[in-house]
Amino acid sequence: MIPPSHSNARVCLLVIAVALASCGPSATERAQEHVRKGTALASEGKYEAAVTELRKAVELDKDSLEGHTQLGNAYRGLKQYDKAIEAYRAAKKVDRYVTRPHIENAKALVEMGQIDPAIDALNHVIELDSKNLEAMLLLGRVSLMPRPLPEGGTGVPRASLERAELNLESAIGMAPDNVTAYHELALVQEQLGKKEPARASWAKVRELAAGKPDQAKLAAEATQALDRLKR
Repeated sequence: MIPPSHSNARVCLLVIAVALASCGPSATERAQEHVRKGTALASEGKYEAAVTELRKAVELDKDSLEGHTQLGNAYRGLKQYDKAIEAYRAAKKVDRYVTRPHIENAKALVEMGQIDPAIDALNHVIELDSKNLEAMLLLGRVSLMPRPLPEGGTGVPRASLERAELNLESAIGMAPDNVTAYHELALVQEQLGKKEPARASWAKVRELAAGKPDQAKLAAEATQALDRLKR
């Protein structure tokens, strides 16, 4: 027969063991750590290692929107676009109102050459968040990309340019000193044949970029454009 004192000691040890186990990191916490590691690896261009970490994250927490999104980005770095799109789709299922997975999905579509679906995705982001400056600027850039036209050949549909112009004007309303917004707007306006508005936008690009070494190329491009528009 086990003495009562020994029995009580075993019970105490069991209670302590259970308590210690319960103090360990939860599945969600471990998933967040894998997301952190995977995101850091991807930022260093170590995409395969990032995928390994991020897959562990979403296995531990299937509702990790950031985990699925970063996994998509890692796959995109490997140019495994089908897997990237699948990961972004999983992220959107977690919360379809969060814009980040939609934006990253649009970037993947652009890299795949699927310009119209990318534009649709970015327009959807703006519908979800009418003040999403990143989506507006990206939409302006993507709208200038040639793609197959319904009537044959390749080009840029005017309707696409007109919608991009509206979004970029809204972006400037929110960020009046954003040189990128003026740059994209100037390009769109030139494509639309709007010479005077384009000249005004290029002048603003040159003004905002003046004296900034990191924007010297933009300033030079604006000067060339203004010379071109004088003709």
